[in-house]
Amino acid sequence: MICRQRLARIHDHKAFKASLSIIQRLREQGFEAVFAGGCVRDSLLGFQPKDIDIATSATPAVVEKTFSHTLGVGRDFGTIIVVEDEENIEVTTYRIDGPYTNGRHPSHVKFSGIEEDAKRRDFTINALYYCPLKGEIFDYVGGVKDLHARVLRTVGCAQDRFHEDRLRMLRAVRFVAQLGFSLDSSALAAIKNLHLEMRSVSAERILNEVKKLLIAPHLRDGLRCLLNTHLYEVFWPEIAGVDIEIVNRFPKFTGWENAFAALMIHVSADPEPRLRAWKASRESLRKVHEQIRGVTRLLAPDARRAERARILGADSFADVLVLASGLSKNQHRIDGYIGEYLTVAERTGCLPEPFVNGDDLMHFGVET
Repeated sequence: MICRQRLARIHDHKAFKASLSIIQRLREQGFEAVFAGGCVRDSLLGFQPKDIDIATSATPAVVEKTFSHTLGVGRDFGTIIVVEDEENIEVTTYRIDGPYTNGRHPSHVKFSGIEEDAKRRDFTINALYYCPLKGEIFDYVGGVKDLHARVLRTVGCAQDRFHEDRLRMLRAVRFVAQLGFSLDSSALAAIKNLHLEMRSVSAERILNEVKKLLIAPHLRDGLRCLLNTHLYEVFWPEIAGVDIEIVNRFPKFTGWENAFAALMIHVSADPEPRLRAWKASRESLRKVHEQIRGVTRLLAPDARRAERARILGADSFADVLVLASGLSKNQHRIDGYIGEYLTVAERTGCLPEPFVNGDDLMHFGVET
């Protein structure tokens, strides 16, 4: 159930006071200024917003003149970062986007009114505005209705929105995984039609979205959407044979590398070529290799007791336990390995301080 009372989530945000001060200053000069986008969406859904963004009728030049500490990193697209009370707040002028010539950015922007600004955004649920001074929600594209229906729908023609910025196709999948929403049929059809255009998206942008996808609470839904849209063919073909239900066998993943390792083990694929194609960091490569190597030896029939103890005594023990809990059909076997480790560690005086408590084990899916 979505209600206006949930907008209190914005008021609880650590940057609310600074953001409200910015809005008040702009309004005192006769300009419109409201909260916009994801912070409004998340609050209406009952989530704590990650960031607070402001949309305004004031031009970037006016914003820079009004506030003493600003950063013009997005000035070409109408965005100025205002530093207020040590908070960095994005303030973006209402705009209409010109043609997208590179599949990522508009060639130019034209400043506009709030309704035109809403119509250039990607998804209806991201095109909502909220005035904290009057407590009003502004919705010009049916975003609130789609929040109620739990549907992810593009603003305007889906084919146009995805052709403008190809990454929006993967963002759609990520939102499905984050919110548990269903993808609108026209958006699904458009992605299927345009999925090969993802080839023009940089590895860095793809990896950034994949990271968010893999730690999302509705990962199973996101993976199903990834397969149904055929996007996986472009940037992650190894998971073609993944059994979506495998995700539910694992406790909560410790991070994106942990979820990635689980899926690559499931389809018996070498993770390194894919991570290199995505230009992942050396640290991520190390983590994935260590986790896969650890769980493989932990569950190996010929693994010795001391070897298993060493694995569970390593820094990656939590990651390995998550993988082992999902891959092993015998949870008591995993419990036994933990008991072995504790016995060996106590005898040798190598028991870490602190190690794990009952809550930790429950978090990793181990009965206590």
